[in-house]
Amino acid sequence: MPSTVSPSLYGITKANSTRHGASLWGKNQFNSTFPLALCLWMRDHNQSPVTVIEDGGRIVANDTLWQMRDVIGPANCYYMFESPFDPYAGYCRDAVDNIDLVVTTDGQPLRPLEIKLTVVPDSGTASGGTDKWAPEMVMRPVSSAYAMMSVAASLAGDDEASEAVATHLRLAYNQITGWDNATEIAQRAGMLRAALDGALRVVAERGLQRPFLLQPLWRTEGQSFVLAEHCFDVFVWSDAAVMRVPVDQSTDGIDRVSRPLREVARHVRGLYDLLSTGDFSYLGIYKGMPLGHQTDKSFALGGRKSIRYLRHPRLSQPLLDRSILSRLVIGGGERELRPERRFDAAVVAQMLAEPGA
Repeated sequence: MPSTVSPSLYGITKANSTRHGASLWGKNQFNSTFPLALCLWMRDHNQSPVTVIEDGGRIVANDTLWQMRDVIGPANCYYMFESPFDPYAGYCRDAVDNIDLVVTTDGQPLRPLEIKLTVVPDSGTASGGTDKWAPEMVMRPVSSAYAMMSVAASLAGDDEASEAVATHLRLAYNQITGWDNATEIAQRAGMLRAALDGALRVVAERGLQRPFLLQPLWRTEGQSFVLAEHCFDVFVWSDAAVMRVPVDQSTDGIDRVSRPLREVARHVRGLYDLLSTGDFSYLGIYKGMPLGHQTDKSFALGGRKSIRYLRHPRLSQPLLDRSILSRLVIGGGERELRPERRFDAAVVAQMLAEPGA
């Protein structure tokens, strides 16, 4: 008997989201809507994400720090895709790009979230042992800017911490006379890293980190379209952990600036401007400062590097098995997908293979 349920995703309805019906499935839509459905399922079934957080100058992963409701909010939340986070509007001297997801509750914005649906393994780790499999991560300028603004928003309620962070940043900031001068930035690399390192340590010590980046994982059998038996999970990065990555990954050069070093310089400049003057230039800093690179992305990490931050038992064996798909994709929603896209193809293949599909 044909299903009377319309194609849909778990928990995402017209009442709680700006996307529903046909807008759940399109290109660059399913990669955001499916992760939210996954998070809603985990929240409703009391399953915690793996938290990736700044801790004393390093990034660590654990599964006890945040509950999923701490990340995507309680049951009465409303979810706006590809939207600005209005509380940060006054931080920018110019218009900032939209972020993937804005969570609101009782009509008030709760938090901005970036979403990065990633596959394990990536091409760089697929040929190694399964314990070394990890995903690639690509960071957009808007992601970096929102992470910085999230940290600044937390500091706004703590004058002592705000001054401590500004003190760490001030020395390096004042040493730079030309933020678009690659030679000068390269020569000040150590000072810039130390400044941001000290600032992030303060944020962590004061307990000011906030959930920021959702990284849902889907795991396959090698680089095939076949989902692993245990294949879905969610790692949640804090804002400070996202800012820590370029500190760790930046390299020195006599007159060359790597993408991660450029990101360190952007964070030092942007955060200090915001703390000292009350605003910053998104276009001039995060969409500008090319320093020898294109400005379409902030930096990228292959799996051989990202595993350093994601090392946790649930990276090798995700929490949820592939049978969860029939609970997340409802009413024949798989027929709305486009199998030329790898994730869509994997979902369709698995659901068609299920008994009774």
